[in-house]
Amino acid sequence: MGIKFDENCSNQNEGMVNPGESDKTSNPPEEDEIILKSGGDGFKISAPGQTGKIVKFTERALGKYQLEKFYKGLEQLGITCSETQMGQFLTFYEMLIEKNKVMNLTSITEWEDAVEKHFLDSLSLIKCMDLNKKIRVLDLGTGAGFPGIPLKIVFPELELVLVDSLNKRILFIKDVLEELQLDGITAVHGRAEDLAVKKEYREKFGLCVSRAVANLSALAEYCLPFVKIGGNFISYKSGEIEEEAAQAKKAISVLGGTVSKIEKFTLPGTDVSRAFIQIEKKKKTPKGYPRKAGTPSKHPIQ
Repeated sequence: MGIKFDENCSNQNEGMVNPGESDKTSNPPEEDEIILKSGGDGFKISAPGQTGKIVKFTERALGKYQLEKFYKGLEQLGITCSETQMGQFLTFYEMLIEKNKVMNLTSITEWEDAVEKHFLDSLSLIKCMDLNKKIRVLDLGTGAGFPGIPLKIVFPELELVLVDSLNKRILFIKDVLEELQLDGITAVHGRAEDLAVKKEYREKFGLCVSRAVANLSALAEYCLPFVKIGGNFISYKSGEIEEEAAQAKKAISVLGGTVSKIEKFTLPGTDVSRAFIQIEKKKKTPKGYPRKAGTPSKHPIQ
């Protein structure tokens, strides 16, 4: 995929074509070519078959970005990203890095690292199930909005609820959702132990996802109460997942689920090994689960 700047753009990334050295005739872009055009307060991204759209990120920041790796990673996942969606990703990244200066949102701050470990990692969920349809999804322990916001950008039919126990993160997420003008997605401050007993949340979701770093037994206790019968809980994992899944088998069964799939993969364009553990909800979660705050992590179901 080629990436070019027009004559009005002064920022040149290594490996990008300098328009001053190229043919200045007005030729249409090739199929795999993206042209970034100056747009006054931002930049226009023009791709084949699409019109330019102003996206809110600065010329200074644009000079850092290598979009080719992101587009190739998306292609490997079978995802097509429009100009509007790419603009949303860039704006989200800019907001994340800016806010990270005053509060701890992420240790992953470089653009290429964020592409791999935040954006592509979040979107890899498509390896596990069809996301191009309307599903009510809960993202539990969303942190700075992962995987929920990337999923919503690419799969707009999803109806998402993002939950985190730290209100400062939720306030940041709400700012991002407003800036990106995303509909059908809300951010809720609360703990799983408290929200899962509420009628509007308990067993109301077709899918619950979590990238939280926690024991699978504890995660299942936090997440399965939100999932309706026939729905799924999918945990983003790495490491010795077969052993972890085996150790959590009893807890998952008690909570009404069963492991239906373990999907191992490598993040696109990297050698980073990742996996999904998919748990199908077979029966209602008994009352009393999840247990009071802290108990699932300290004393997992054995």
